[in-house]
Amino acid sequence: MMRFLTTSLLFLLLLSGCAVSTVKGLPETKTQITTFSNPYFSNPTTDYVYKAKINAFKNVFGGILIIKKIKENNHRVVFTTNFGNKIFDFELDNNQVTTHFVLKELDKKIIINTLQRDFKTLIQEHHPVLKTYYSGENLIYQSKSIKRFNHFEVYKKSGTLTKITHTSHSKEKVIIIFSKTENYLARHIIIDHQNAPIKIALDYLNSN
Repeated sequence: MMRFLTTSLLFLLLLSGCAVSTVKGLPETKTQITTFSNPYFSNPTTDYVYKAKINAFKNVFGGILIIKKIKENNHRVVFTTNFGNKIFDFELDNNQVTTHFVLKELDKKIIINTLQRDFKTLIQEHHPVLKTYYSGENLIYQSKSIKRFNHFEVYKKSGTLTKITHTSHSKEKVIIIFSKTENYLARHIIIDHQNAPIKIALDYLNSN
């Protein structure tokens, strides 16, 4: 009996020690919603056009990133040079990502998989909520993402999404920061990897 209690205690300590820092020590609160919806790329009548800079594994690319919602749960992501030459062209349809084009310098499995995961995390609309945490003036909604998790940090008063943290069970992998937000539009976005040399900066370009 004593051995069982000791083993159980050690197991609980290991679990608590492995808690991801995104929600570690935060109080869990009653979940008011079953699904969290990312509003920023949800309008099919809008072409979301950003000035983009991508630093990936010692390669630096600048140009124009266009995100277009084609239909429900289906988006096209196209990154071009300032002169219109394609750098990559991805299509996200539910959980499937199709590569329509990728520049030779980026045509490596690790880079393609990473970029696809980044844009899936950035754009995917609907996420089942597992848990809700309270952090000061913010709520954090936790959702499962295959073998990982997404944590959506929302300003409680306005419901504005300010951050997405993509994590394993114990480590933060990617942090996405939204700023200059208004009317379901994020004008400035940073995608920052915590353990890989990849960083993406997006600045919205006005259409008028």
